[in-house]
Amino acid sequence: MTTFEGAMQMTGTRRAAPGLNRSASATAAASSPGTAGEPWRLWEREHELDTLDAALEATRAGTGSLLVISGPLGIGKSELLSACVPRAQRTGLRVLRASCAPQERDFELGVVRQLLAASDPGVGVSRAVEPGAAADLTPAAVPSHIAAMSAERPLLILVDDLHAADSASLTCLTELGRRVASLPVTLAVTVLDGDPGAELPQVRLLAETATRVLRPEPLSTAGVRAVVRGELGDRAGEDLVAACRDGSAGNPLFLMSMLSEVKATGPQAVEAAPRPAGLRERLVSCLRQQPPAVHRLIRTAAVLGESADTELVGRVAGLSEHQHVNAVRVVRQLGLLNSESCLGPARQAVRAAVEELAVGEEQEEVHLRAARWLHRQGHQPREVARYLVEVAGPVDDWALRVLRDAAEAELGCGAPETAASYLRRALLDGAPGGEQRAELLVELATAERAFDPSASVRHVSQSVSMLDSTHQRAAALSRLSPMMLATSPAPITEVIREIVQDFGEEQDLSSEDRVLRMEARQRYLMIEDPLGLADNVRRLRSLGPNPPLDSAAQRELLAVLLYAATVSSEIGAAQVARLAHRVLEREPAHTAHVHTGLPLLANVLVGADAPGRLSTWLDRAREQQRPHGDGDLVARTLLSTEKGLVLLATGRLDQALSVTREAIELGGLGWEHGNAATLLTVAFLALETADHDLAGRVLEGGAASKNNMCVTATLRLLKGSVATERSEVAPELHRILDLGQQLDHWGMRNPALCPWRGLAATMHHRLGNVDEANALVEQEYELARQWGAPIAIGRALRTHAALSDGGKELRLLREAISVLGQSANRMELARAHLLYGRRLRATGRSGAEKHFEEARSLAIECGVQRMIDRTNAELGEQAAAVPARAPLLTPSEHQVAMLARTGRTNDEIAREARITARTVEKHLTKIYRKLGVAGRAQLAEVLPAGPA
Repeated sequence: MTTFEGAMQMTGTRRAAPGLNRSASATAAASSPGTAGEPWRLWEREHELDTLDAALEATRAGTGSLLVISGPLGIGKSELLSACVPRAQRTGLRVLRASCAPQERDFELGVVRQLLAASDPGVGVSRAVEPGAAADLTPAAVPSHIAAMSAERPLLILVDDLHAADSASLTCLTELGRRVASLPVTLAVTVLDGDPGAELPQVRLLAETATRVLRPEPLSTAGVRAVVRGELGDRAGEDLVAACRDGSAGNPLFLMSMLSEVKATGPQAVEAAPRPAGLRERLVSCLRQQPPAVHRLIRTAAVLGESADTELVGRVAGLSEHQHVNAVRVVRQLGLLNSESCLGPARQAVRAAVEELAVGEEQEEVHLRAARWLHRQGHQPREVARYLVEVAGPVDDWALRVLRDAAEAELGCGAPETAASYLRRALLDGAPGGEQRAELLVELATAERAFDPSASVRHVSQSVSMLDSTHQRAAALSRLSPMMLATSPAPITEVIREIVQDFGEEQDLSSEDRVLRMEARQRYLMIEDPLGLADNVRRLRSLGPNPPLDSAAQRELLAVLLYAATVSSEIGAAQVARLAHRVLEREPAHTAHVHTGLPLLANVLVGADAPGRLSTWLDRAREQQRPHGDGDLVARTLLSTEKGLVLLATGRLDQALSVTREAIELGGLGWEHGNAATLLTVAFLALETADHDLAGRVLEGGAASKNNMCVTATLRLLKGSVATERSEVAPELHRILDLGQQLDHWGMRNPALCPWRGLAATMHHRLGNVDEANALVEQEYELARQWGAPIAIGRALRTHAALSDGGKELRLLREAISVLGQSANRMELARAHLLYGRRLRATGRSGAEKHFEEARSLAIECGVQRMIDRTNAELGEQAAAVPARAPLLTPSEHQVAMLARTGRTNDEIAREARITARTVEKHLTKIYRKLGVAGRAQLAEVLPAGPA
């Protein structure tokens, strides 16, 4: 047994499991000079440190050793070398250290001279190496000098980056390595795997004759966690730890580079794919030493990205099979390639380094070569287009065809933004005008309508000016919903009128689809014109009691006409609801309906107090969102809007608030892009719930839809209701009365959609104008009775009762309760019962408790805690005897809670629930408060197991 082997046994070199506490030697090293306060440098390096300690002990006893520390870039080789210094000093060894650099390879014996100049200050040296003697050294004399020095005092010789040493120094060190076992000398060197210098004969010989070769492993997950929390403290959560682990693959250099970015800019730096300058410089220096084949491989892999496989990278790089195999081996040894032969950890920094080494034209050529090769091999357009889109220069016709085909495929897969990027690229090479460009613009608008409606409207507007055929222009305009086209420039509305005139007025419903779709769009534009609104009602009547609904275009036209009839209330609610239900029966539930006129049916059925079938239909449509991806932001937003409106119409106010807030937070396109539907729904909710924060948000953002009369009216009502709270009644009352006159002039008289008379009557009453208040509320009741929807009639009766006394109010409330019993809106019925109970009690009559209990029961059914609290206050001790609360969690909150209960991260919950991460955070905050728990760890204790 050698002295070194005995020392290894004495130090007990059984390797600790990754993630366990470091050995005593590691702890000591961490607190030594060079590593003080930075224990991460030696984390999970127990095995290597024990080996170094054993070698130093053996050297002190007279037996030397040769240690080679090798591994990929950034694995911590130099840190291990530095850890030897304090250990050697404590053991009594003299330390000689040198670092090698590629730019110093031409300096003969440069490394040896560093070593001899690095003797410990203040320590005497033999005459052979006195100052000035080093200048006369020859390679043959160096081993003798080292031997003479070790005779005076055992030596630790450290050489960092041996692969970059000059040839003469390598010869000396190779000879020393051969003799070191008989000398009190430990020679420890580091070698970078994959560097060309590591293949030099002298370096390979040193590795082959080494006493031990140490290869530090990447940090385990536990090791990464310890480093991250050691650097950032307890604020580093598991999501950040996981991101750092995935981004660094346990490489200490890559990990610390990521953490430096986190310290500078926050945790979002990890997701933003950082490119720290220090790491980039290291990579540039490393890559510059590689031969051309390696350069081409890594440049190509960096340019093509993670989607490129091994064969594609090699083909595009122009490498022979032999060159490719060798280059892959080298780059993998460097730690820059993963098992799939794509860029591994720190890939963004690698790309940045490659960008510094390559010019832009080279990158474009790489993408074009990749696209050509894939196209020739018969790959799918989607695979080819991802490279074509990166080429800024002109491309051939085959590339334009591929881009269009790929865009169509991406749309089918639910990726409209990707599709739009391909079409924008295709437009770069198209002629400035002509039919082909118009077709591309229409295709682009079709993709953009899913995430950027304003751009979609703009591009359709541009396309129609390039199309000569009436049918082509009609097809282009039909890609957008009537509501979206209403936000387009005035010339487009004129084009629509011209197209309809070309087709001929009053087409039979058996006409081709594009003819009917254009009529639907024109008639929607006519709604805010008094004559146009009346003509729409006339057109609906002309279709008879059972118009044909076999085609999607027929159903869309009928939806627009039914909306006009609802706004004007010229046709009764029952007839309108019957026809709307027929449309739903024949229209398949799908998300794409939001890009047609069909969303208007939500307003129709809510106004008619018949939302039940629509709720089921929308649920089926929402279920289809998962298979088609998350790309159609507009569809997700409008589906949530429609669902929120239905929940509002049934009195489930808290659920409606939750769903509608999701619609707002799905990118906030509500008022930025003229989405009147979202704005109207949120405004209705703010009116119903008296939510001042929500009202403020609506009023602040509503200006963008000021060209929509329904939006203008609803915003005026909302502002008036807020003013009622702020004692600014008189000026707001005058504005509402002016608005009412305009609505009457335009024929918009339906109190179910805009109950302005009820609000104005309440404001008159507060000002003491009793006669004016009564006149308005009686008009409201008469209009509601003519329309026939129970919700409109019952609300008008309740409002009238609230402004009455002398016993008249009791009769009105009894009638309201009777009518509202037929309404889908259970909360309006609860309000009527509550008011009736209060008036009975105020007049000293019996039966109040019965109505309070009924109101309470309805409030519980609707899940509206505010109403439950009000009824409990009226019932007093009687309510306390039978405690009741609304369902604690809304459906969305319950889904988030159940997913969090299973241990999913916020990002995972957001993806599965199809909401934003910010919405998840808000839901969790409410969930913890409602359930009285401190965090997600306690959810399992308060929530039963079950499906999310």
